Parts: sequence; C-alpha cells; structure tokens
Amino acid sequence: MSKLLRMALEEASDGKANTEIEHVFYARVPDRAVLEQAAGWEHQEQWEIRIPKTDSNAGNGRVRIRMTQGPEKAKEYVLTTKTFKDNGDRIEVPIPTTEDHFEQFKLLSECGMRKDRYFFPVEGTDLVWEVDMFYQPGSVIGSKEYYEWCKIDLEVADRSAPIPPLPFALEDVIAAPYGKRTPEEEAIVSKLHGEVFATRNVHLQVA
Repeated sequence: MSKLLRMALEEASDGKANTEIEHVFYARVPDRAVLEQAAGWEHQEQWEIRIPKTDSNAGNGRVRIRMTQGPEKAKEYVLTTKTFKDNGDRIEVPIPTTEDHFEQFKLLSECGMRKDRYFFPVEGTDLVWEVDMFYQPGSVIGSKEYYEWCKIDLEVADRSAPIPPLPFALEDVIAAPYGKRTPEEEAIVSKLHGEVFATRNVHLQVA
C-alpha cells in the first residue's frame, strides 16, 4: 500500500481542530467497473446529530460518529464535531471513540449514511479523489447494490489551486459549489442528500 493511500485511509482522530477545504462533485456512474481501478476502498457507516444556529448559540454544525472498515483495516470509530464557516469550509475536531458510543448515536440520530468509499490518487500530487457510493435500502453490505449517483470529494490545502481532471468518466456532473449552483442543480443535490444518500434511523425502520 502506498504512503499516499495509507494517509487517505487513516481518518485523523487526534483531537486537534483543523480546517477542511474540499471540492465536492455529484455525478452518475455509468459503468461501475471503473471502481475496480481504485487504489483502495473502505466501508463507512455514520450517524450524526445536526445543530442549527439559533438565538441561543453562536454557530451551526454537526456531531458525527463514523465507523470505517476495510480489507486491511479493522473497525475504527471516530467522533467528529464540525462547525461551518460562511465560505463553506468546516472546522473539524475528531477524537477516537467506541462501538458502544456508536450504537448509542444510532438511537439519537435522525439519519445517517451507509456507503463504500473508493480512493483514486492523483498522479504526481498528494491529492486523492474520494468517491462515495451509497447503498440502496435493504441491501446487504458488500453486495455493492449502489445507487447510480455518487458524491466525489477532493480535499485540498488551497481552494484557488487548479482542480485536476475527475478520476474517470461520469455523467450529469454537478461541479458548482453551494451558492453557485443553478436552481435545477440545487434541487438535485437536495434530493440526493434527502432521499439517496441518507439512511433513516435504523431503530425506527425495524419498529
């Protein structure tokens, strides 16, 4: 495993605040065989509690617990607190946590995500494309019964630096950031997050 891929697979959990600067894309994957070209992958399940800005607090954000597991990686649990800047960047503080804490979060969270993340390093750079494929309702983890739409992230140190080409052929790409999308694009992204990417509280599903 390359050093670059190992760094991508290792979610930070050092308790230090860091600014996450990402380019985010949404697109359809017409040929899922391209996922086999990834340098690595891992399964992620996460649950979060959203905290809106109100008259009684000083900011909006989210608290999330994510479980990750991969072919060469045992289950790992990370609790991350996020606050949002006006420009869309996020301040994140991650710390390690436990499976019991993760299960407790499932009770409290309105929604979460079940997805596989594929890693595509950008040749000649320290950048890694992260392609998230989301499981359809009722599908078994490992079955790769994904929705057609995916979310693609590229974490960068400088938002103004040139963006490399996307890792493989995609369709219906939405590349504009929040606040600069057309109403049609914003409606698609909103539907993706609300109906495609989100998994409802599992305890309510079995009740």
